[in-house]
Amino acid sequence: MIRRTYSISGTVQGVGFRPTLYRLARKARLGGWIQNRSGTVLLTLEGLPTSIDTFISELPSKLPTHATITDLQKTDEETLIAEAYPTPFYIRESGFDDKRSISIPADLAMCTDCRQEISDPHNRRYRYPFTTCTNCGPRYTVVHGMPYDRSRTTLNAFPLCDACQAEYHDPTNRRFHAESMACPDCGPTVSFEPTSSLPPIAAARKRLAEGGILAIRGIGGYHLAADATNAEALTALRQRKHRPAKPFAVMARDLEAVRRVCHLSDEAAALLEAPEAPIVILDLLPRPTAHVPLSTAHISPDTQTLGVMLPTSPLHHLLFEQPEGDTTTSLEFLVMTSGNKASEPICITNDEARARLNSIADALLLHNREINLRNDDSLVAQQMHGMQLWRRARGYAPSPIKFNRNLPRSVLAMGAELKNGIAFAVDQSVTLSPHIGDLSTPEARDAHERVSKELPHFLGGRPACIAVDLHPDMYCTRHGERLARELRIPIVRVQHHHAHAASCLAENGKDSGMALVFDGTGLGTDGNIWGAELLYVERNRFTRLATFAATPLPGGDMAAEQPIRQLVARWHAAGISPSPELLSRCGITQEQHTVWTQQCSQNINAPLTHSAGRLFDAFSALLGYAPTKTTYEGQAPIRLETAARHGRELPPLPYDRIKHGDMLSIDWSPAFRELSNRHAEVWQNDDTARQVHDTIANAAIDMVAYGAEQTSEKTIALSGGVFMNGLLCSLLIPKLDALGIKTLTHCEVPPNDGGIALGQSLIAAYEAE
Repeated sequence: MIRRTYSISGTVQGVGFRPTLYRLARKARLGGWIQNRSGTVLLTLEGLPTSIDTFISELPSKLPTHATITDLQKTDEETLIAEAYPTPFYIRESGFDDKRSISIPADLAMCTDCRQEISDPHNRRYRYPFTTCTNCGPRYTVVHGMPYDRSRTTLNAFPLCDACQAEYHDPTNRRFHAESMACPDCGPTVSFEPTSSLPPIAAARKRLAEGGILAIRGIGGYHLAADATNAEALTALRQRKHRPAKPFAVMARDLEAVRRVCHLSDEAAALLEAPEAPIVILDLLPRPTAHVPLSTAHISPDTQTLGVMLPTSPLHHLLFEQPEGDTTTSLEFLVMTSGNKASEPICITNDEARARLNSIADALLLHNREINLRNDDSLVAQQMHGMQLWRRARGYAPSPIKFNRNLPRSVLAMGAELKNGIAFAVDQSVTLSPHIGDLSTPEARDAHERVSKELPHFLGGRPACIAVDLHPDMYCTRHGERLARELRIPIVRVQHHHAHAASCLAENGKDSGMALVFDGTGLGTDGNIWGAELLYVERNRFTRLATFAATPLPGGDMAAEQPIRQLVARWHAAGISPSPELLSRCGITQEQHTVWTQQCSQNINAPLTHSAGRLFDAFSALLGYAPTKTTYEGQAPIRLETAARHGRELPPLPYDRIKHGDMLSIDWSPAFRELSNRHAEVWQNDDTARQVHDTIANAAIDMVAYGAEQTSEKTIALSGGVFMNGLLCSLLIPKLDALGIKTLTHCEVPPNDGGIALGQSLIAAYEAE
């Protein structure tokens, strides 16, 4: 008989790991104990060596659904006296490690067992909106510290009743050591404001059915909800939230409801029902299979897609249920958008919601289970290469990205100004925070500062350096500089597109190679705005191999909001004198044309840009798809892509390939000259919109072919927000395959600026080598 101790790392807390090993050890007749530490689990087994060896070898195949083991090390072994028998296996009270290597558990959607319980009138948790077990419920959003125990969560405010205590200590019960469990007798409660004679959820259902807008407190923050079939309610929601066109997400009652309005693949259906429960972007059916008065023109006016999710918590599930005696019509689709004002983070406290959402919501559905850390809904799109995360948040974050070797030093990376998320790199992993958002408001900046302090704290590490974007005026850069001074550690400035490239390469297990990075903006090392870059990356260094020819942005940032400014700049660069008819059709006055042209020619507030995103803006303006003023990022290219999906293939447009030393440049002036000469024919012409996409894909192939000649590299990573364009990817990737180039794409890390922090952290870490 021996006693052997193991240290286990990975996602091993908050996922039912200890209860599962308890049951397995008892079944194997092994003695010993298991204990949560600050970042690991300690497992001591007592028994015959062969029995222990078998137990450990079979363990990976018997883990609970959401657990992962990344490291399992034997730390001690001793022989027991001959007459000793194993002590009964038990769960020991949690302890602390001096050195921590932690995976913070992610929030998980309601499981099937809990769904059945809240629908069963004979169950004591019938219609209880905070029903959870070891397989579901809040984790990251309620935790105060590690190890993950109830005493270090916001659930500590709700002592367990006798019935829950019995379940918590019963090894045969799925709530055995379920830290977020509760019941109607001892757990959180829900309330409705203004006060109603109806129970809170019934009052909320009635208000929604009547066309009201509700602020609803969920797992990681507030949603703003409205009946997705009520055009008047959605119009009011857009007006009050000052969100005229950006798509809303929709929560559907179940998969059958989704199938009535959207194309639903098996992969997408599985993702909707997965514990991560993200919003999944689906193509709308041309005609719903049954009469569903879904107001899609008010939900997603610029696209023919719909962002859909299923109920993620018991509270959301109950909004769709019509219990006996409830006369409110059953709801099938609810718009469920982030509970915030433009550019602000989602509200998490009841007082925040009362103060910040009072001008939007008619009523509030609140609860008193406090949210410690905000966590928005994750967003996933189905691309030709598979599912791709566009917003990494609830269900996915803060799960770490693992590597097969230790990083040279720990790094706190501050991310980008838009779609901000931070990262903390330590040991063999990089942990990405949930999506924070655009850092243009005080509320968003406060959230950024809090997460930048909380994440290293939870992970038990201190950064050896801080990584920031090269742009000195970004808030995240300035905050990183202040933090570096406070901690007296060095700062590493990382070029934006280099970080994009490193992020995609790292996700695919590489730290060197070619990368094509197409996005809207990023400061280059030459002081200009980059955004269509072919780079060759070697860890913390890169070589710029190809780009798009630079054109001015008259008005600077204003040109991103008014795509017609960029069109005028393209005309100026191509030597085009537009006719009055052409100006009128594009919505440009003669005075505007004159002023913007002078800005370009005299370099007055007209910085140079190489951006692929700005190129799409200009084409969208020329073809008549861009709005006069955009109201959300990427609106003009999204409209162009939506049109192009209906277009036929045409011969590609012309462009020039120009060598500047060792770098290739793509000049788009010939394309603008050709389209401007036949402008009336291409006005809102879907075939021409498709032609633009085909041509940009061809230009990208020319860039990659040139890079392959220079480097002999046979793989290419695609990163940047432009590669969220599914049509462009579907045209480009087969061409890369035909060229013999293997394509690397993002999957679990967003291709947009939400993935920047991963690249920043790795580049800064490699600088220590």
